[in-house]
Amino acid sequence: MTQPESVAEFFDRISGHYTEAIERCVPRYREMLWTLLYYLPDAPWVPKRILELGCGTGNLSLLLRGRFPDAELGLVDVSGEVIAQCRERLGNLDGVTFHQTDFRDLDLPAEHLDLVISSISLHHLEDDAKRTFLRKAHGWLRRDGILTYSDQFAGETPELYRKHLEEWERQSRALGATDEEWSDWMSHQEVADYHAPLRAQLQWFCDAGFTDIDCPWRHLLWTIVRGRRP
Repeated sequence: MTQPESVAEFFDRISGHYTEAIERCVPRYREMLWTLLYYLPDAPWVPKRILELGCGTGNLSLLLRGRFPDAELGLVDVSGEVIAQCRERLGNLDGVTFHQTDFRDLDLPAEHLDLVISSISLHHLEDDAKRTFLRKAHGWLRRDGILTYSDQFAGETPELYRKHLEEWERQSRALGATDEEWSDWMSHQEVADYHAPLRAQLQWFCDAGFTDIDCPWRHLLWTIVRGRRP
């Protein structure tokens, strides 16, 4: 019996076309990335140390580097192939470090970071692991530090979730996703993705000690949440 692909194996395999495919398979993808950054605090808040989880080929990483050029930027991904592409796209930049690891295995100093950010990565964690991650991230952040991420969320009811998934496919097909591409993503989702509802995840932020918790953007199952360490 063939073993399911691991997350690392899946992204290693699709790394050559991931940068383009993500815009076909995630409706309003660029708007989602823009919104992630837009809802960060305004000046004088400027992060000195940023951690991006699941950097992929660097779509969000490039935006972070452009907005915060003087920050130390740590980029984490489990796939060596996508990290190699991210490194190539960013070029030889000072203050950028890459870590090929599962971010669940990260062991960072307390109150070390100003911003923890992620796009389409945390859905690889089951619910208990998501709650554990939120507590860990709270400990990594300094006072007034921000945790924010965009990801795939379940609907509050099975009917809402079904409609999210149906409309996601319709919009992705309209953007040019092929039968093969869509089937590949859905096969990966069946074995490696864990979607939790918005209300549950907001509660987990609260339980972890965050304040100023909000959901500033949502389209179908694609959702952005944020919180601040007080």
